[in-house]
Amino acid sequence: MKKSRALILPLAVLLLFLLASCPSAFGKEPKYYWKTATLAPDGVGWARQMKSIVFPEIEKVTNGDLSIKVYWGGIMGDEEDVIKKMAIGQLSGAGLAAQGANMLCPEMQVVELPFLFNNYEEVDYVKEKMTATFDKLFAKHDYFLLAWVDQDFDQIYSSKYPMNNFEDFKKARFLTWYGTLEEDLLKSLGANPVPVNVPEVSASIRSGVADTAIGPGLWIVGAQMYSVVKYMNRVKIRYSPAVIVVTLPTFKALPEDYQKKYYELRGPLMGRFTKEVRKDNIKSVEAMLKYGIVEVKNSPEFLEELKARSIPIWDRMANKLYPKELLDEILGHLKQFRAANPGK
Repeated sequence: MKKSRALILPLAVLLLFLLASCPSAFGKEPKYYWKTATLAPDGVGWARQMKSIVFPEIEKVTNGDLSIKVYWGGIMGDEEDVIKKMAIGQLSGAGLAAQGANMLCPEMQVVELPFLFNNYEEVDYVKEKMTATFDKLFAKHDYFLLAWVDQDFDQIYSSKYPMNNFEDFKKARFLTWYGTLEEDLLKSLGANPVPVNVPEVSASIRSGVADTAIGPGLWIVGAQMYSVVKYMNRVKIRYSPAVIVVTLPTFKALPEDYQKKYYELRGPLMGRFTKEVRKDNIKSVEAMLKYGIVEVKNSPEFLEELKARSIPIWDRMANKLYPKELLDEILGHLKQFRAANPGK
């Protein structure tokens, strides 16, 4: 499935960890070179965050021995193309949104189940408990997980309907690009999925081929779809991750002490990075509200039924998209967190 530059642009905040070339402050020739690619264009505001937060830390970890080359703005193709080029060694790594992460590591779909997480506190707890598990899963597919970061909690956007009742779901022409999990969810809610290739996403909404979609606020802002979207239902229908990867041989080629230092750095660095990402997500939503998009309210009864129709997907997709024991492990951690943090 092809990926749209307009769709991925707002995810750039999540994808730029690898994706820039920073001159060494150590005044010496680097020993290691990573070629990476992204659909994000050079010069976006989020790149400033990366240069201030991430790049200095990379130089400290590698003592200036690592140089990272960027191919910005889809020069190397869309995410599917980038993944193919990593597989044959033309690229060392990439930053990928949820769909790209699923292509690399299908087991990642387990964290994208509808209504699995209630908030970011739960996400952070599961990340802390299970990053090592997902490290192993990505390694099984011959990739090293440099970072598991956030895309957002996805909401529902529509150019026609408030989407706060099931009659709206029946009437809406629901754009879908996310794959089997999303299509199953939409059908469970009585919607009419309209599968499109991702390059057609923005055009499909603008032309009326489809009128409704699930996605993050940054996507709507980045794709400039806020000019045609009328309604924003802020129900947290699913958590969407993003991942930053290099091929496993690329990472293993670094000296062991650099690898060890990166493991030590990863958690705190991604904590700082994620904090800024979440601020950008909030700003995007606030900007759309100021622009005039209507924030839809949901009745408790509707939310209860929405969850009742969605949650059976968890078991239905188990051992198809992800191992049942992986889901059970996440649910176990969530049970522990909620017991220790009632009301969150």
